[in-house]
Amino acid sequence: MIRCHLVDGVFSEKEHPDFEEIASTVNKNRQNLSEIPLDAIIKILDILGKKVLRNTSLNSLPGVSYISLWLRRENMDKICLINFSNKEFLEGFRKTDKNFLMAAQPRGIVCQWIAANMPTLGFFSMVQAILSKNGSIVKMPEEYAPLLLSILCDLQGISLDYEGKTYTGESILRAIAVVTFEGRDTATSTNFSRTADCRIIYGGSEAIRAISRLPTRDHCETIIFGPKYSFGVFDREYIESPECKKGLDLFAKDVVLFNQQACSSPHVLFVEKSRYSLKEVATWLGESFKKMPQDPLTQEITTGSSAAIINTRARYLLSDDKYCIAPKDLRWTILIDQEIRLEEPVQGKCIFIKEVNSLDDVIPLVNHKIQAISIGILDENRRQAFAREATYRGADRIVIPGAIHDFDLPWDGILTLNRLVRWVILKNN
Repeated sequence: MIRCHLVDGVFSEKEHPDFEEIASTVNKNRQNLSEIPLDAIIKILDILGKKVLRNTSLNSLPGVSYISLWLRRENMDKICLINFSNKEFLEGFRKTDKNFLMAAQPRGIVCQWIAANMPTLGFFSMVQAILSKNGSIVKMPEEYAPLLLSILCDLQGISLDYEGKTYTGESILRAIAVVTFEGRDTATSTNFSRTADCRIIYGGSEAIRAISRLPTRDHCETIIFGPKYSFGVFDREYIESPECKKGLDLFAKDVVLFNQQACSSPHVLFVEKSRYSLKEVATWLGESFKKMPQDPLTQEITTGSSAAIINTRARYLLSDDKYCIAPKDLRWTILIDQEIRLEEPVQGKCIFIKEVNSLDDVIPLVNHKIQAISIGILDENRRQAFAREATYRGADRIVIPGAIHDFDLPWDGILTLNRLVRWVILKNN
């Protein structure tokens, strides 16, 4: 059974046996969305961001303040420019340097499977469908649906006068449905998949494989954001510079946010051998963790994670060639050793730190599972050389400390909005 929390702009829970009625409503309403100029959509989203920032019941929740910054008009414009090269392609046929006109048409209904590792992930996914003028049916984890619905509720009451016409947040809202259902329900999952003109799938390996195998319409596009791994590297010059301790403060913030459950969460920090010992650098990182707020924007550590942290701490403390720096409680953990490898994530703000003779020793560890590498490298030529080699081997994003969770596009090597439209042509002769 499908529980629908939002459809046709109405926030109320109603059970549906299938997606026929939900899809029909979204499909009808996406026509109104497609007729709103993209600039007007962006301005409405910008207003939404400001409303969210003023909403005291929302802006203190994990990741919500970042949403308000991300929805700024300048950022939305940049995202559309990167994906479409020219926003005018979404408004109708435009000349190209070829002998034809070209336009970007929405694919239709985008069905989105949202993973349970980030509370705000569903919103970022849905906004990309809005910016490409598609209808959305978003399958949310039960525990995160209230947060998404609360943000969407602020679309109500937004009205914008643009080039002599009035456009409303309500028109965008009506093109969205939010549902929850049991993922192990194969019949409902199949029905959801067959509803889609485009599927966006977020999740771990098992979920990705299972959903990808579901039958689809012949024309359906599938965009997959599977499990990824992130880490950091600091070179000798950076470690010995005044920038290092500030960089460690920012790196600690990246570790703390989301309890390392996001694909962008770093799990290992490789530091190049310098005049400071590995334990000294680890101690600085510990000082950075101590400066973090007692109630950071993060989820509670689960019982399972607590046990994993305690067991890992014990293993490192009892080993002759390993070391652990941690407070008495489980607020954070630094695990020190010299084994050059990517460790299995422990999560719960548990970071491994390792020393390498050269950052070149880290390059063989990079593969297509790497999402982001946070780098502390001051020399621009060395930064670019490391980035070229790391991205060639499969890494998707090379970032600075403090920016690893920024939702930039491309994401996982994909220009999502570009994939959410069909590029169509009209030949002149």
